[in-house]
Amino acid sequence: MGGLPGGVLTPAPAAGVAALVFRAGPLYCALPLGEVIETMRPLHTRPLAGTPSYVRGLTILRGAPAPVIDMTRLLTGAEAPVDRYVAVRAGRGPVACATGPVLGVRDVEVAPPEGPAALFTGVSKALIAAVGTVGTEPLLLLHSIAAVPDEVWEAAGGTPPEVAS
Repeated sequence: MGGLPGGVLTPAPAAGVAALVFRAGPLYCALPLGEVIETMRPLHTRPLAGTPSYVRGLTILRGAPAPVIDMTRLLTGAEAPVDRYVAVRAGRGPVACATGPVLGVRDVEVAPPEGPAALFTGVSKALIAAVGTVGTEPLLLLHSIAAVPDEVWEAAGGTPPEVAS
């Protein structure tokens, strides 16, 4: 928040961010372009027992195992069709984000999520870096995907995972 003479607070100005925009169920979402490795058709994914519902399992990205996060389930708790995988850089290695349609790379205008993020009930606010718009619809600019539990990373790291049936 900035200030005007006399102590009146004004909203922080919106900033443009180069981002990959995609659908996650009913939501428009974006990831900063610097975190995106590539997009692809959904790959064969092996489920993992004992992981949160938003972890679809493991896939192979460029010869290495990688966790797959269902973005719709993570953000809304609901199920939606998966159209694309978006590989992103994460703390311990790449992660495949299972998304709806990818709308492309756009320069999105976003503002810090102080007020508008409160409108998104059910969405983990820890994942929202900023809020913007796509036309007349709200858009969530997401933080780097750090929602992969340690046990999933350990399963991806070398020992064969226990496969759910």
